[in-house]
Amino acid sequence: MIDFSSGYTYSDILSGMLAEVDDSLDKREGSLIQTALAPVAWYLEGLALALSQIQGGASVLTAQGSDLDYLVANRGLTRTAATYAVRRGSFNVQIPAGSEFKTINGADSVVFSSGDFIEESGGLYVYEMTCETAGEIGNAYTGTILPVTSIAGLQTATIGAIITVGADAETDVSLRARYIETFTAAPYGGNITEYRQAILAIPGVGGVQVYPAESYQGGGTVLCSICSDDFTAVDSSLVETVQNTICPPGDGSNDPSPDGYGIAPVGAAVDIVSATNKTVNISFTATFAASVVNGAAVYADEIRDAIAEYIADVAESWGNALRSRAISYNVTVYAARVIAAILSVPEVVNVSNLTINGASGDLQLTESSALQEIPVLGEVVINV
Repeated sequence: MIDFSSGYTYSDILSGMLAEVDDSLDKREGSLIQTALAPVAWYLEGLALALSQIQGGASVLTAQGSDLDYLVANRGLTRTAATYAVRRGSFNVQIPAGSEFKTINGADSVVFSSGDFIEESGGLYVYEMTCETAGEIGNAYTGTILPVTSIAGLQTATIGAIITVGADAETDVSLRARYIETFTAAPYGGNITEYRQAILAIPGVGGVQVYPAESYQGGGTVLCSICSDDFTAVDSSLVETVQNTICPPGDGSNDPSPDGYGIAPVGAAVDIVSATNKTVNISFTATFAASVVNGAAVYADEIRDAIAEYIADVAESWGNALRSRAISYNVTVYAARVIAAILSVPEVVNVSNLTINGASGDLQLTESSALQEIPVLGEVVINV
């Protein structure tokens, strides 16, 4: 590969061309030769930039956006598109289909349109409300909504529980990871790789742990635990979506059917559950540089962001199984890594008395077929 990081700027190219001109000629700025070569150098810099972009888009490791989409298509993969949140809307009167309402949360406000009637409950009429903006933004707001469409007699309008979770479009990082995983093991006959690839392709899912028969409830059973694409516990509606895609319940039953009506092979009853958020509270004593005044307050946000970045890295690895004959997962918040994150803030010169959830040392999260914990940063207490 060509290293375009140096030697291909306008000044580098112009200097190189002038160096090839005999020194007996006038090459100073403003001279005829320099004036003639300058536009060529500018044009070549543009070509170098275009070549750098083409080269970057030719490799999965560096490609972005549509370039990455084209490359992963060679392995039969497509980027999961953003989906629209569907919520329960409650009104004191019946409303026509297609009625529009707007949330009242400032710059993040979105419009919902009414769909199918669900039920009448407590004197209110409940409808499916679909967010007109795709992505997670449709999941955020709960409360009063304002009518965009005029509706006679309307006095109460609220948006409530999520029916279908809205998810953002898959990121380059996630899509690249799915592509690379296709080379580690071939998906076949309901092996772990097939479960992972099928579930991770569902919008809104960011990670999955798979517990096969021996680790779960014996022959013919599989447990798949999922987290959201922001690596936290998921809403029950997403669990239901994944359950119905992978292994839907049998007729008249709430239990997954082993009859093969989903992606799961015949004979496998697959339960889909959500990861459980494990709040991680951090407390420590910080020593700041001598020139820093009231460092615990001034740098609190910066320190928290540094710790949060490390906790996010741990959460992103939640679905990575240990490579062994027995499938197991190890999710640990290491005290040394927390300290390193804190010390990445230049004004902090020392850290002592660190505790994680009230105890010194590392925090080992529980990862089993009974409970799958994923770390979420809680309180950060800075003592001086």
